[in-house]
Amino acid sequence: MALLRELDPGEVGWAERVKPAERQAPRAILFHLDGGREELPLHGCAGQLAAKGGFLYADLQAPNEKELDALQREFHFHPLAIEDVRTRHQRPKIDIYGDQYFLVFYRIGPSGHGDWVLQELDFFIGPNFLIVTHDSEVELLDKIFARFGREEGKKDVSGLLYDILDTLVDDYFLFLDDLGERSQQIEDEIFAHYDQVHLERLLALKKDLALLRRVAAPERDAVNVLLRRDPPILDAARIFYFQDIYDHLIRIADSIDTYRQLATGTLDAFLSVQNNKLSEIVRKLTVISTAFLPLMFVTSFFGMNFAKLAGAGDRLFVLGMVAMGLFEVAIFFFLWWWGILGRRRVE
Repeated sequence: MALLRELDPGEVGWAERVKPAERQAPRAILFHLDGGREELPLHGCAGQLAAKGGFLYADLQAPNEKELDALQREFHFHPLAIEDVRTRHQRPKIDIYGDQYFLVFYRIGPSGHGDWVLQELDFFIGPNFLIVTHDSEVELLDKIFARFGREEGKKDVSGLLYDILDTLVDDYFLFLDDLGERSQQIEDEIFAHYDQVHLERLLALKKDLALLRRVAAPERDAVNVLLRRDPPILDAARIFYFQDIYDHLIRIADSIDTYRQLATGTLDAFLSVQNNKLSEIVRKLTVISTAFLPLMFVTSFFGMNFAKLAGAGDRLFVLGMVAMGLFEVAIFFFLWWWGILGRRRVE
């Protein structure tokens, strides 16, 4: 069963990032105005970008302090943005620092082990550069960059940023489809047979929906800020593409609310089935208690305070005891035949 989980361990809030044992080396690619490109070292890349022009893309996995200091020194990033990169589990958001954006976005995708992975990506967006930082390896970024490099036309921050965000948001629909299948499966199994594990799966589903809601809703607001073009970093001709991403996030938020309502209804149905099971058990216990009332009356009437029960050896007394026992057996057979003890009567 696929469950949404965070790839990097740790509590939500102020906490140092967990650095992986192995990571990809930082890379910085400069796209020239004439269509060529070259790979630059991280140190001094801002100076070469200013001298040669074009568009710079950099990808840093789990950047260390030295690399973060270089980024801040090269591009004059705000200290608060650098501090957000140092700490994990940031809320999806967008901050404006002069003519730069700092964007926190999340990827949701299959991990290959049957569950879904939630990965944080931090973007530094400028007029002619896009820098992405992330803790764990994100193969999706390599595929998007390779496709972006093969495309013809002008290379700019608007084109690459749109390709990344659009691909990330499209993967949300795959996760929503998985949530819908899980919800339908749980609902069918609840009415097929009662099992306490259904409650655990249902609560896990509601938890995944709540977590996805906390991711998608702030991202929708962040993309809306990009649409305002203040500062005007993004190309005005590509605003319609980002409007499409915004519409997708609205659809995702609406779908989440729908699935949450369905999950709540399924939970109510489960509790109703549970109450019906409890009522059935109480009914059976009541029937059994009623069936034993005659025997309880006889034993309580005579009690155990007689050393010898008068007439116990008479034939009529013995036949009465046997008849009473057969009467109890007849009562249980009658209850079983009419389905009160579990078997349904077949007409």
